[in-house]
Amino acid sequence: MNKIRFIIISMITVLLLNTSVFASNRYINITLTYDYQKHNYNAEEVFVAINGEKLTGLTMPPIILDDYTLVPAREVFESIGAKVEWKKDIEQVFVTYGSTLVIIPINSDKAYVNGQASKMDTEAKIINNKTMIPLRFVSAALDFKIEWDSKTRIANIITKDIVTTTTEQSTETTTKAITTRKEVTTEATTKKPQPVTSANNEYIWYDYDNDALYIKNTGIALSDISEQDSYNEGKYIVTVNKKLQTSNTAFTPNSEYVESCTVSVGNKTTITFNENRIMAMDISNANGYICLKPIPPKERYGKIVIIDAGHGGSQPGAMGNDIIEKDITLAMANSVKNKLDSDGRVKCYMTRPDDRDVGLEERAEMANDIGGDMFISIHINSVENNTEANGTETYSLYPNDLGNGLTSYAVAEEMLDQLITKLGTSNRKVKSNTYVVLKANNIPAALCEIGFLTNEKDADIMKNGVDKVGQALYDGIISLFNEYPPVR
Repeated sequence: MNKIRFIIISMITVLLLNTSVFASNRYINITLTYDYQKHNYNAEEVFVAINGEKLTGLTMPPIILDDYTLVPAREVFESIGAKVEWKKDIEQVFVTYGSTLVIIPINSDKAYVNGQASKMDTEAKIINNKTMIPLRFVSAALDFKIEWDSKTRIANIITKDIVTTTTEQSTETTTKAITTRKEVTTEATTKKPQPVTSANNEYIWYDYDNDALYIKNTGIALSDISEQDSYNEGKYIVTVNKKLQTSNTAFTPNSEYVESCTVSVGNKTTITFNENRIMAMDISNANGYICLKPIPPKERYGKIVIIDAGHGGSQPGAMGNDIIEKDITLAMANSVKNKLDSDGRVKCYMTRPDDRDVGLEERAEMANDIGGDMFISIHINSVENNTEANGTETYSLYPNDLGNGLTSYAVAEEMLDQLITKLGTSNRKVKSNTYVVLKANNIPAALCEIGFLTNEKDADIMKNGVDKVGQALYDGIISLFNEYPPVR
Protein backbone atom coordinates (compact mmCIF):
# COMPACT_ATOMS: atom_id res chain seq x y z
CA MET A 1 0.00 0.00 0.00
CA ASN A 2 2.80 2.35 0.91
CA LYS A 3 4.50 1.45 -2.38
CA ILE A 4 1.38 2.36 -4.41
CA ARG A 5 1.04 5.63 -2.48
CA PHE A 6 4.69 6.45 -3.26
CA ILE A 7 4.18 5.84 -7.01
CA ILE A 8 1.06 8.05 -7.08
CA ILE A 9 2.82 10.88 -5.22
CA SER A 10 5.80 10.62 -7.59
CA MET A 11 3.55 10.86 -10.66
CA ILE A 12 1.76 13.89 -9.24
CA THR A 13 5.14 15.56 -8.53
CA VAL A 14 6.31 15.01 -12.13
CA LEU A 15 3.08 16.44 -13.50
CA LEU A 16 3.39 19.48 -11.26
CA LEU A 17 6.99 20.04 -12.36
CA ASN A 18 6.06 19.81 -16.04
CA THR A 19 3.14 22.15 -15.46
CA SER A 20 5.47 24.67 -13.86
CA VAL A 21 7.73 24.55 -16.94
CA PHE A 22 4.87 25.32 -19.29
CA ALA A 23 3.49 27.93 -16.96
CA SER A 24 6.81 29.77 -17.00
CA ASN A 25 6.29 30.65 -20.64
CA ARG A 26 3.96 33.61 -20.44
CA TYR A 27 2.12 35.19 -23.34
CA ILE A 28 3.19 38.66 -24.37
CA ASN A 29 0.69 41.14 -25.71
CA ILE A 30 2.30 44.18 -27.33
CA THR A 31 1.73 46.56 -30.21
CA LEU A 32 4.28 46.24 -33.02
CA THR A 33 4.85 49.10 -35.44
CA TYR A 34 6.29 48.14 -38.81
CA ASP A 35 5.55 48.71 -42.50
CA TYR A 36 3.97 52.05 -41.47
CA GLN A 37 1.21 50.25 -39.57
CA LYS A 38 0.45 49.11 -36.02
CA HIS A 39 -0.10 45.40 -35.39
CA ASN A 40 -1.36 43.62 -32.26
CA TYR A 41 1.00 40.82 -31.28
CA ASN A 42 -0.19 38.17 -28.80
CA ALA A 43 1.96 35.07 -28.64
CA GLU A 44 3.83 32.81 -26.26
CA GLU A 45 7.18 34.25 -25.24
CA VAL A 46 10.33 33.21 -27.14
CA PHE A 47 13.89 33.20 -25.77
CA VAL A 48 17.37 33.17 -27.31
CA ALA A 49 20.34 31.45 -25.73
CA ILE A 50 24.00 31.27 -26.75
CA ASN A 51 25.63 27.94 -26.02
CA GLY A 52 22.93 27.27 -23.42
CA GLU A 53 23.10 30.66 -21.69
CA LYS A 54 19.80 32.52 -22.05
CA LEU A 55 19.97 36.20 -23.05
CA THR A 56 18.13 38.52 -20.70
CA GLY A 57 17.33 42.20 -20.59
CA LEU A 58 16.60 42.55 -24.32
CA THR A 59 14.88 45.88 -24.97
CA MET A 60 12.89 44.27 -27.78
CA PRO A 61 11.85 40.64 -27.29
CA PRO A 62 12.30 38.03 -30.02
CA ILE A 63 9.05 37.56 -31.93
CA ILE A 64 7.63 35.09 -34.40
CA LEU A 65 6.18 36.43 -37.65
CA ASP A 66 4.91 34.07 -40.33
CA ASP A 67 6.38 31.13 -38.37
CA TYR A 68 9.91 32.57 -38.37
CA THR A 69 11.79 34.04 -35.43
CA LEU A 70 13.03 37.62 -35.70
CA VAL A 71 15.53 38.92 -33.15
CA PRO A 72 17.10 42.31 -32.42
CA ALA A 73 20.23 42.30 -34.57
CA ARG A 74 22.70 44.16 -32.41
CA GLU A 75 21.76 42.75 -29.00
CA VAL A 76 21.76 39.12 -30.09
CA PHE A 77 24.67 38.91 -32.51
CA GLU A 78 27.00 41.26 -30.66
CA SER A 79 26.53 38.91 -27.69
CA ILE A 80 28.12 36.22 -29.85
CA GLY A 81 31.06 38.47 -30.68
CA ALA A 82 29.93 39.60 -34.13
CA LYS A 83 30.22 43.18 -35.35
CA VAL A 84 26.80 44.63 -36.20
CA GLU A 85 26.43 47.86 -38.20
CA TRP A 86 23.24 49.63 -39.22
CA LYS A 87 23.59 51.52 -42.52
CA LYS A 88 20.70 53.93 -42.16
CA ASP A 89 21.02 55.62 -45.55
CA ILE A 90 20.58 52.35 -47.45
CA GLU A 91 18.60 50.51 -44.74
CA GLN A 92 20.87 47.50 -44.50
CA VAL A 93 22.27 45.55 -41.56
CA PHE A 94 25.92 44.42 -41.79
CA VAL A 95 26.83 41.45 -39.55
CA THR A 96 30.51 40.47 -39.58
CA TYR A 97 31.90 37.42 -37.79
CA GLY A 98 35.38 36.12 -38.58
CA SER A 99 35.75 36.17 -42.36
CA THR A 100 31.99 36.15 -43.02
CA LEU A 101 29.98 39.26 -43.87
CA VAL A 102 26.18 38.98 -43.99
CA ILE A 103 24.27 41.95 -45.40
CA ILE A 104 20.52 42.03 -44.74
CA PRO A 105 18.43 44.69 -46.49
CA ILE A 106 15.24 45.71 -44.69
CA ASN A 107 11.92 44.60 -46.23
CA SER A 108 13.63 42.25 -48.67
CA ASP A 109 13.87 38.49 -48.77
CA LYS A 110 17.30 38.72 -50.41
CA ALA A 111 20.49 38.81 -48.33
CA TYR A 112 24.18 38.67 -49.26
CA VAL A 113 26.71 36.31 -47.71
CA ASN A 114 30.24 37.38 -48.67
CA GLY A 115 28.74 39.03 -51.74
CA GLN A 116 26.68 36.03 -52.85
CA ALA A 117 22.94 36.62 -53.03
CA SER A 118 20.81 34.28 -50.89
CA LYS A 119 17.04 34.05 -50.46
CA MET A 120 15.65 34.30 -46.93
CA ASP A 121 12.41 32.64 -45.84
CA THR A 122 11.20 35.90 -44.34
CA GLU A 123 12.06 39.59 -44.51
CA ALA A 124 14.00 41.64 -42.00
CA LYS A 125 11.94 44.47 -40.49
CA ILE A 126 12.24 47.68 -38.54
CA ILE A 127 9.89 46.93 -35.63
CA ASN A 128 9.35 49.46 -32.87
CA ASN A 129 12.49 51.25 -34.13
CA LYS A 130 14.62 48.10 -33.73
CA THR A 131 16.23 46.19 -36.60
CA MET A 132 14.79 42.68 -36.37
CA ILE A 133 16.47 40.03 -38.49
CA PRO A 134 15.79 36.31 -39.16
CA LEU A 135 17.54 34.32 -36.46
CA ARG A 136 17.93 31.00 -38.27
CA PHE A 137 19.12 32.42 -41.60
CA VAL A 138 21.79 34.69 -40.12
CA SER A 139 22.97 32.03 -37.68
CA ALA A 140 23.34 29.49 -40.51
CA ALA A 141 25.13 32.06 -42.69
CA LEU A 142 27.67 32.53 -39.87
CA ASP A 143 28.02 28.73 -39.65
CA PHE A 144 26.21 28.40 -36.31
CA LYS A 145 23.65 25.74 -35.42
CA ILE A 146 20.24 26.42 -33.88
CA GLU A 147 18.63 24.07 -31.35
CA TRP A 148 14.93 24.74 -30.75
CA ASP A 149 13.25 23.50 -27.56
CA SER A 150 9.50 23.65 -28.13
CA LYS A 151 8.76 23.20 -24.40
CA THR A 152 10.90 26.01 -23.07
CA ARG A 153 10.64 27.94 -26.37
CA ILE A 154 14.37 28.62 -26.32
CA ALA A 155 16.31 28.97 -29.55
CA ASN A 156 19.86 28.02 -28.59
CA ILE A 157 22.67 29.25 -30.87
CA ILE A 158 25.58 26.79 -30.93
CA THR A 159 28.76 28.56 -31.97
CA LYS A 160 32.14 27.20 -32.93
CA ASP A 161 35.61 28.68 -33.00
CA ILE A 162 36.71 30.53 -36.11
CA VAL A 163 39.94 29.09 -37.44
CA THR A 164 41.95 31.73 -39.17
CA THR A 165 44.87 30.92 -41.44
CA THR A 166 47.23 33.41 -42.92
CA THR A 167 49.26 33.16 -46.05
CA GLU A 168 52.68 34.72 -45.97
CA GLN A 169 53.35 37.10 -48.82
CA SER A 170 56.58 38.78 -49.69
CA THR A 171 56.81 42.54 -49.37
CA GLU A 172 57.26 42.73 -53.12
CA THR A 173 53.99 40.88 -53.75
CA THR A 174 51.92 43.02 -51.41
CA THR A 175 53.32 46.39 -52.41
CA LYS A 176 53.76 45.91 -56.15
CA ALA A 177 50.42 44.94 -57.65
CA ILE A 178 51.43 44.84 -61.31
CA THR A 179 53.24 41.67 -62.27
CA THR A 180 56.14 42.40 -64.59
CA ARG A 181 57.60 40.21 -67.31
CA LYS A 182 59.63 37.30 -66.10
CA GLU A 183 62.66 35.36 -67.16
CA VAL A 184 61.74 31.66 -67.10
CA THR A 185 64.39 29.02 -66.65
CA THR A 186 62.18 25.93 -66.83
CA GLU A 187 60.58 24.30 -69.83
CA ALA A 188 57.08 24.40 -68.31
CA THR A 189 56.14 27.85 -69.58
CA THR A 190 57.75 27.96 -72.99
CA LYS A 191 58.11 24.69 -74.79
CA LYS A 192 59.13 24.81 -78.42
CA PRO A 193 55.97 24.54 -80.57
CA GLN A 194 55.81 23.39 -84.14
CA PRO A 195 56.03 26.29 -86.63
CA VAL A 196 52.80 26.80 -88.57
CA THR A 197 54.00 29.39 -91.09
CA SER A 198 56.12 29.16 -94.19
CA ALA A 199 59.90 29.10 -94.05
CA ASN A 200 60.40 32.82 -94.57
CA ASN A 201 58.31 33.51 -91.43
CA GLU A 202 60.02 30.96 -89.25
CA TYR A 203 61.14 33.53 -86.66
CA ILE A 204 57.54 34.28 -85.57
CA TRP A 205 54.64 31.88 -85.41
CA TYR A 206 51.37 31.36 -83.56
CA ASP A 207 50.69 28.20 -81.59
CA TYR A 208 46.93 27.86 -81.94
CA ASP A 209 46.67 25.03 -79.42
CA ASN A 210 48.43 27.06 -76.71
CA ASP A 211 46.93 30.40 -77.89
CA ALA A 212 50.32 32.10 -77.79
CA LEU A 213 52.70 33.78 -80.20
CA TYR A 214 56.34 32.66 -80.22
CA ILE A 215 59.40 34.55 -81.40
CA LYS A 216 62.69 32.79 -82.02
CA ASN A 217 65.12 34.68 -79.81
CA THR A 218 68.02 35.97 -81.89
CA GLY A 219 69.50 38.15 -79.18
CA ILE A 220 66.30 39.85 -77.99
CA ALA A 221 66.25 41.18 -74.43
CA LEU A 222 63.00 41.79 -72.61
CA SER A 223 64.02 45.45 -72.44
CA ASP A 224 63.73 45.50 -76.26
CA ILE A 225 59.98 44.83 -75.94
CA SER A 226 57.32 47.49 -75.23
CA GLU A 227 53.55 47.16 -74.79
CA GLN A 228 50.53 49.33 -75.58
CA ASP A 229 47.24 48.24 -74.04
CA SER A 230 44.67 49.90 -76.35
CA TYR A 231 41.69 48.08 -74.82
CA ASN A 232 39.22 50.85 -75.73
CA GLU A 233 40.10 50.18 -79.38
CA GLY A 234 40.10 46.40 -78.93
CA LYS A 235 43.83 46.06 -79.52
CA TYR A 236 46.93 44.99 -77.62
CA ILE A 237 50.16 46.02 -79.34
CA VAL A 238 53.62 44.61 -78.63
CA THR A 239 56.66 46.22 -80.26
CA VAL A 240 60.10 44.57 -80.53
CA ASN A 241 62.88 47.08 -81.07
CA LYS A 242 64.46 45.20 -83.99
CA LYS A 243 63.54 43.77 -87.38
CA LEU A 244 62.78 40.08 -86.95
CA GLN A 245 61.78 38.96 -90.44
CA THR A 246 61.42 40.24 -93.96
CA SER A 247 57.67 40.15 -94.55
CA ASN A 248 54.38 40.88 -92.77
CA THR A 249 52.40 38.00 -91.33
CA ALA A 250 48.79 37.50 -90.24
CA PHE A 251 47.28 34.86 -87.97
CA THR A 252 43.61 34.12 -87.19
CA PRO A 253 43.40 32.08 -83.99
CA ASN A 254 39.89 33.43 -83.15
CA SER A 255 40.39 32.25 -79.58
CA GLU A 256 38.78 33.47 -76.38
CA TYR A 257 40.95 36.57 -76.25
CA VAL A 258 42.41 36.97 -79.76
CA GLU A 259 40.38 37.33 -82.94
CA SER A 260 43.39 37.88 -85.19
CA CYS A 261 47.04 38.86 -84.97
CA THR A 262 49.20 40.80 -87.44
CA VAL A 263 52.96 41.18 -87.57
CA SER A 264 54.18 44.36 -89.30
CA VAL A 265 57.84 44.54 -90.22
CA GLY A 266 59.95 47.70 -90.45
CA ASN A 267 62.94 48.93 -88.51
CA LYS A 268 60.94 47.55 -85.59
CA THR A 269 58.52 44.62 -85.46
CA THR A 270 54.98 45.51 -84.39
CA ILE A 271 52.68 42.70 -83.30
CA THR A 272 49.00 43.69 -83.02
CA PHE A 273 46.53 41.44 -81.24
CA ASN A 274 42.92 42.24 -82.22
CA GLU A 275 40.91 41.36 -79.16
CA ASN A 276 37.74 39.36 -78.75
CA ARG A 277 37.74 40.60 -75.14
CA ILE A 278 39.96 42.74 -72.93
CA MET A 279 43.13 40.89 -72.00
CA ALA A 280 46.58 41.26 -70.47
CA MET A 281 49.82 39.81 -71.79
CA ASP A 282 52.29 37.43 -70.19
CA ILE A 283 55.72 37.89 -71.79
CA SER A 284 58.34 35.29 -70.94
CA ASN A 285 61.75 34.28 -72.23
CA ALA A 286 62.99 30.70 -72.09
CA ASN A 287 64.75 28.04 -74.09
CA GLY A 288 65.57 30.34 -76.98
CA TYR A 289 62.03 31.67 -77.48
CA ILE A 290 60.02 34.74 -76.48
CA CYS A 291 56.43 33.77 -75.64
CA LEU A 292 53.55 36.28 -75.84
CA LYS A 293 50.63 34.67 -74.04
CA PRO A 294 47.21 36.45 -73.78
CA ILE A 295 45.85 36.05 -70.24
CA PRO A 296 42.97 37.42 -68.12
CA PRO A 297 43.85 40.80 -66.54
CA LYS A 298 43.52 39.32 -63.03
CA GLU A 299 46.36 36.89 -63.76
CA ARG A 300 48.77 39.77 -64.32
CA TYR A 301 47.49 42.60 -62.16
CA GLY A 302 47.12 42.24 -58.40
CA LYS A 303 44.79 45.24 -58.09
CA ILE A 304 42.39 46.53 -60.75
CA VAL A 305 40.08 49.56 -60.73
CA ILE A 306 37.72 50.74 -63.48
CA ILE A 307 37.14 54.50 -63.64
CA ASP A 308 33.99 55.64 -65.42
CA ALA A 309 33.75 59.23 -66.68
CA GLY A 310 30.00 59.93 -66.82
CA HIS A 311 28.26 60.73 -70.11
CA GLY A 312 30.29 61.47 -73.27
CA GLY A 313 29.82 61.86 -77.03
CA SER A 314 26.23 62.74 -77.89
CA GLN A 315 25.30 62.67 -74.17
CA PRO A 316 26.71 65.89 -72.64
CA GLY A 317 25.02 65.45 -69.26
CA ALA A 318 24.27 68.47 -67.09
CA MET A 319 25.38 71.93 -68.21
CA GLY A 320 25.66 75.28 -66.43
CA ASN A 321 28.04 77.78 -64.84
CA ASP A 322 30.58 77.14 -67.65
CA ILE A 323 30.61 73.39 -66.94
CA ILE A 324 29.69 70.58 -69.31
CA GLU A 325 29.40 67.38 -67.33
CA LYS A 326 30.94 65.05 -69.93
CA ASP A 327 34.07 67.24 -70.21
CA ILE A 328 34.79 67.76 -66.52
CA THR A 329 34.11 64.13 -65.57
CA LEU A 330 36.62 63.04 -68.22
CA ALA A 331 39.19 65.50 -66.86
CA MET A 332 38.63 64.16 -63.33
CA ALA A 333 38.87 60.55 -64.53
CA ASN A 334 42.14 61.29 -66.36
CA SER A 335 43.51 62.92 -63.22
CA VAL A 336 42.99 59.84 -61.05
CA LYS A 337 44.22 57.52 -63.81
CA ASN A 338 47.44 59.48 -64.24
CA LYS A 339 48.09 59.28 -60.51
CA LEU A 340 47.45 55.54 -60.43
CA ASP A 341 49.63 54.95 -63.50
CA SER A 342 52.47 56.96 -61.96
CA ASP A 343 52.13 55.04 -58.70
CA GLY A 344 52.21 51.64 -60.43
CA ARG A 345 50.47 49.57 -57.76
CA VAL A 346 47.01 49.54 -59.34
CA LYS A 347 46.03 48.80 -62.92
CA CYS A 348 43.49 51.41 -64.01
CA TYR A 349 41.06 50.92 -66.89
CA MET A 350 38.76 53.68 -68.18
CA THR A 351 35.34 53.10 -69.72
CA ARG A 352 36.03 55.99 -72.11
CA PRO A 353 39.42 57.64 -72.73
CA ASP A 354 37.98 60.56 -74.70
CA ASP A 355 34.72 62.19 -75.81
CA ARG A 356 32.85 59.18 -77.18
CA ASP A 357 29.50 57.45 -76.72
CA VAL A 358 29.56 54.48 -74.36
CA GLY A 359 26.32 52.76 -73.34
CA LEU A 360 25.43 52.45 -69.65
CA GLU A 361 25.21 48.66 -69.81
CA GLU A 362 28.47 48.59 -71.78
CA ARG A 363 30.29 50.34 -68.94
CA ALA A 364 29.24 47.73 -66.39
CA GLU A 365 29.84 44.90 -68.86
CA MET A 366 33.38 46.14 -69.36
CA ALA A 367 34.06 45.99 -65.61
CA ASN A 368 32.54 42.52 -65.36
CA ASP A 369 34.49 41.29 -68.40
CA ILE A 370 37.78 42.54 -67.00
CA GLY A 371 36.95 41.05 -63.63
CA GLY A 372 38.16 44.13 -61.77
CA ASP A 373 38.21 44.74 -58.04
CA MET A 374 36.47 48.13 -57.89
CA PHE A 375 34.33 50.38 -60.15
CA ILE A 376 33.97 54.15 -59.63
CA SER A 377 31.68 56.32 -61.76
CA ILE A 378 32.15 60.12 -61.76
CA HIS A 379 29.18 62.46 -62.26
CA ILE A 380 28.14 66.06 -61.64
CA ASN A 381 24.83 66.94 -59.97
CA SER A 382 22.30 69.61 -60.91
CA VAL A 383 18.81 70.72 -59.87
CA GLU A 384 16.63 72.72 -62.22
CA ASN A 385 15.51 76.10 -60.83
CA ASN A 386 17.37 75.54 -57.56
CA THR A 387 20.69 77.26 -56.99
CA GLU A 388 20.80 76.45 -53.27
CA ALA A 389 21.26 72.67 -53.47
CA ASN A 390 24.93 71.86 -52.90
CA GLY A 391 27.36 69.23 -51.68
CA THR A 392 28.80 65.82 -52.50
CA GLU A 393 26.96 62.52 -52.36
CA THR A 394 27.81 58.98 -53.38
CA TYR A 395 25.70 55.95 -54.25
CA SER A 396 25.93 52.19 -53.88
CA LEU A 397 23.46 49.35 -54.44
CA TYR A 398 24.44 45.69 -54.14
CA PRO A 399 27.35 44.67 -51.87
CA ASN A 400 29.20 42.75 -54.64
CA ASP A 401 31.77 41.51 -52.14
CA LEU A 402 34.28 39.39 -54.08
CA GLY A 403 35.40 37.54 -50.98
CA ASN A 404 37.79 40.02 -49.38
CA GLY A 405 35.20 42.01 -47.42
CA LEU A 406 35.14 45.04 -49.73
CA THR A 407 31.56 46.11 -50.50
CA SER A 408 30.03 48.73 -52.74
CA TYR A 409 28.95 50.65 -49.65
CA ALA A 410 32.53 50.71 -48.35
CA VAL A 411 33.72 52.12 -51.69
CA ALA A 412 30.99 54.78 -51.70
CA GLU A 413 31.70 55.70 -48.07
CA GLU A 414 35.46 56.02 -48.58
CA MET A 415 35.10 58.09 -51.77
CA LEU A 416 32.64 60.42 -50.03
CA ASP A 417 34.97 60.94 -47.06
CA GLN A 418 37.92 61.69 -49.32
CA LEU A 419 35.98 64.07 -51.59
CA ILE A 420 34.45 66.22 -48.86
CA THR A 421 37.83 66.39 -47.09
CA LYS A 422 39.71 67.48 -50.22
CA LEU A 423 37.03 69.76 -51.70
CA GLY A 424 35.40 71.20 -48.58
CA THR A 425 31.91 70.51 -49.93
CA SER A 426 28.98 69.65 -47.70
CA ASN A 427 28.27 66.02 -46.88
CA ARG A 428 25.08 64.69 -48.48
CA LYS A 429 25.81 61.11 -47.31
CA VAL A 430 25.93 57.74 -49.01
CA LYS A 431 22.67 56.87 -50.74
CA SER A 432 21.24 53.99 -52.72
CA ASN A 433 19.85 54.04 -56.26
CA THR A 434 19.31 51.60 -59.09
CA TYR A 435 21.59 53.39 -61.55
CA VAL A 436 22.49 51.03 -64.39
CA VAL A 437 26.24 51.15 -63.69
CA LEU A 438 25.48 50.01 -60.13
CA LYS A 439 22.67 47.58 -60.89
CA ALA A 440 24.51 45.75 -63.68
CA ASN A 441 27.90 45.57 -61.95
CA ASN A 442 29.22 42.37 -60.39
CA ILE A 443 32.11 44.08 -58.59
CA PRO A 444 32.08 46.63 -55.74
CA ALA A 445 30.76 49.77 -57.43
CA ALA A 446 30.08 53.36 -56.40
CA LEU A 447 28.76 56.41 -58.21
CA CYS A 448 30.08 59.82 -57.09
CA GLU A 449 28.12 63.04 -57.59
CA ILE A 450 30.98 65.48 -57.02
CA GLY A 451 28.89 68.64 -56.60
CA PHE A 452 26.07 70.74 -58.05
CA LEU A 453 26.95 72.75 -61.13
CA THR A 454 23.71 74.68 -60.54
CA ASN A 455 25.26 76.02 -57.33
CA GLU A 456 27.81 78.76 -57.99
CA LYS A 457 30.09 77.82 -55.09
CA ASP A 458 30.13 74.12 -55.98
CA ALA A 459 30.72 74.99 -59.64
CA ASP A 460 33.78 77.09 -58.73
CA ILE A 461 35.11 74.32 -56.49
CA MET A 462 34.82 71.78 -59.31
CA LYS A 463 36.25 74.00 -62.05
CA ASN A 464 39.29 74.78 -59.91
CA GLY A 465 39.49 71.41 -58.22
CA VAL A 466 39.77 68.79 -60.97
CA ASP A 467 43.11 67.61 -59.61
CA LYS A 468 41.75 67.63 -56.05
CA VAL A 469 39.05 65.22 -57.19
CA GLY A 470 41.70 63.04 -58.81
CA GLN A 471 43.73 63.08 -55.59
CA ALA A 472 40.68 62.27 -53.45
CA LEU A 473 39.73 59.27 -55.55
CA TYR A 474 43.34 58.11 -55.79
CA ASP A 475 43.78 58.30 -52.00
CA GLY A 476 40.49 56.46 -51.47
CA ILE A 477 41.42 53.68 -53.90
CA ILE A 478 44.83 53.12 -52.33
CA SER A 479 43.33 53.18 -48.82
CA LEU A 480 40.66 50.60 -49.71
CA PHE A 481 43.14 48.26 -51.41
CA ASN A 482 45.39 48.47 -48.34
CA GLU A 483 42.47 47.58 -46.08
CA TYR A 484 40.91 44.99 -48.39
CA PRO A 485 43.63 43.23 -50.42
CA PRO A 486 42.02 41.53 -53.45
CA VAL A 487 41.60 37.77 -53.48
CA ARG A 488 43.30 36.06 -56.41
